[in-house]
Amino acid sequence: MSVLDEGIAPFPLEQPAAETVPSDQEHDGFIQAVTHAEDIDDFDMRHLRYFLTVVRAGTVSAAAQELHISQPSLSQQIRRLERRIGAPLFIRSSRGVELTAGGRAFLREIQSIPGQLRTAIAAATPAPRAWPVGVCGGVPAEVLAQVQNGLVGCARIRQDPARPRLRMRSVGTVDQLELLRHGEIEFGIVRLPCPAPHLVRAVVWDEPLGIVMRPDHPLAAHTALTWADLATQRLLWYERGCAPGYAETVPVQLAGLGWNARLHPIDHDQQALFVHALQTTADLVALRPRLAVQGDPQLAWRPLPAGVAPRERLAVTALAGSRAAHVLRRVAARHDWPYLP
Repeated sequence: MSVLDEGIAPFPLEQPAAETVPSDQEHDGFIQAVTHAEDIDDFDMRHLRYFLTVVRAGTVSAAAQELHISQPSLSQQIRRLERRIGAPLFIRSSRGVELTAGGRAFLREIQSIPGQLRTAIAAATPAPRAWPVGVCGGVPAEVLAQVQNGLVGCARIRQDPARPRLRMRSVGTVDQLELLRHGEIEFGIVRLPCPAPHLVRAVVWDEPLGIVMRPDHPLAAHTALTWADLATQRLLWYERGCAPGYAETVPVQLAGLGWNARLHPIDHDQQALFVHALQTTADLVALRPRLAVQGDPQLAWRPLPAGVAPRERLAVTALAGSRAAHVLRRVAARHDWPYLP
């Protein structure tokens, strides 16, 4: 069944009630939408999902696993979509798939449709039961509580069980950007800077970074560190895919302050593996705000030598123009969270 096939009450073209009279612009937009819909009666929404998943996964086999369907079935559906459009969308090779020029044009025009549809559905539902929130790794519990209280309010939840709740889950920053765009999560929590022009951001955490190490590390005996001390150490640091923007910016800031750190990259942001790497590697240190590690007996924290240290900033994000973005703007104003449109 097409996504446009469900029964919908007719638009009030004749003698509408006073409160539902559409403006001329709205009426013209509706007529145009009806005309466009007539041209895509046989278009299935799932084909958009299949197409977008193949683009994201890079191979048909990986996309089929993600979609929980067989690879031949997915290939057949993609070919059906190409026949419907009348142009090839992918160039197939042994390494995977690449978009054709037509495929890139198609992607550019349709990638916002799932998010727009989700927003339209949400707009018709005044009180959603849950807002899914993607959370990048290493976010302190107090930040999650602050976001919870800001977006919903714990006291209000207890008084009114029907109010929206947050459903938080671990999602890497890169994946968050895709899920927000496709409407699969309402909000994200990421480290800044996070280059994504289609998002709005509200800063909820802004703390100076310091050196983190195991308690028996030789530098843990120093109450104050120097750049010469740190020159002999490698820095346990994010790969770009874990924290785009932040992963590149902080090492550049450190170099400007006097430490050209040799990076020891990690492709994850799990706390247990982070601690394990520090405990099992002799010349390895990391960067974290003091508040993020205080009270952890497995870690020691020391300030950086600089008077003005690089900072870690965490922000709640939402898709620009969405209902979630309007909610975030109001909450940011109420709680004095710096808002970055």
